[in-house]
Amino acid sequence: MKTQLPHNFVFSQSNMQTYLNCRYKFYLRYIQKLAWPAQAIIEDLRFEEDQQAGIRFHQLLHQYFIGFNPELLIQMAKNDPDNRVSRWFQTFLNSPYAGLQGKIESEKNVSTCIDDKNYVVKFDLLQLDGGQYTIYDWKTSNKVHRRERLINNIQTQLYPVVLSEAYQTNQTIHFVIWEINSPELPIVFPFSQQDINRNRQYFEELTDEIVSLEKPDFFKTSNIRQCKICEYRSHCDRGIMPATLEDLGENAFINLKDYWITNRDDANLV
Repeated sequence: MKTQLPHNFVFSQSNMQTYLNCRYKFYLRYIQKLAWPAQAIIEDLRFEEDQQAGIRFHQLLHQYFIGFNPELLIQMAKNDPDNRVSRWFQTFLNSPYAGLQGKIESEKNVSTCIDDKNYVVKFDLLQLDGGQYTIYDWKTSNKVHRRERLINNIQTQLYPVVLSEAYQTNQTIHFVIWEINSPELPIVFPFSQQDINRNRQYFEELTDEIVSLEKPDFFKTSNIRQCKICEYRSHCDRGIMPATLEDLGENAFINLKDYWITNRDDANLV
């Protein structure tokens, strides 16, 4: 007997990344809906602070793009309890992205149905200028992600697919990833319709696989390193102590972003 997902289940970058990291974690989180019982990392409070600072920075950019007075936002940034936020916001104001033209939509939720399955994404910023769609993603990581790692990330592949389907466009879509701590090095990915069609087929096959699985098919990952930051590890007898940053290496920030999103939002939201 197949283990059915909730009838209203919506696929997102977070839950699909969770599935790819560990099928059993996906089962516990999204099918069993178990509350997470363990601390993921020793520096949990530090990452909470980093996350909250990033959220407040994103809020400032959202307010900027919907027309708030920049001088007011500068003062709000200066009053932020984390001085990084003021520095980040000034870096943004000095960047080309502060003067984007065309139709601008900030913090844009977009949903669509592909092959009878629902998907949702949230763009930090969506721009339509001269018939050209560009997706912007603002990042406040402590490390710069490598281009070759980002291109294979679920988010990078999924966002243009959902945009193309929801807006019924066959134009090349650009995806700009801007790391605020390395503002001079934006990473730009152009996605042709051929690229988008290939990625769409990948997500159709991936979601077909997920919905077809029976309970025994949601097996535990063989990558024990993933277990170090998994808040469900006590269900698998794969350790008690949370990980340290040294344990995680270069995988820390992408994996921990999924950790934060997965455990602070409803299962069906990005």
